[in-house]
Amino acid sequence: MTQPSEGSSKLWGGRFSGETDALVEAFNASIDFDRRLYAEDIEGSIAHAGMLAAQG
Repeated sequence: MTQPSEGSSKLWGGRFSGETDALVEAFNASIDFDRRLYAEDIEGSIAHAGMLAAQG
């Protein structure tokens, strides 16, 4: 592992010296979009849990 690089845009701050696997890059590509939706996602999950609880 290396020291974090200044200005690194990766979530892990550039602490690893090797290349990031393409699968990890694809998974992380939606993080900015997810940040914009987290409140609505949580609200929907709470509503869904409430509906399930009401069903018994």
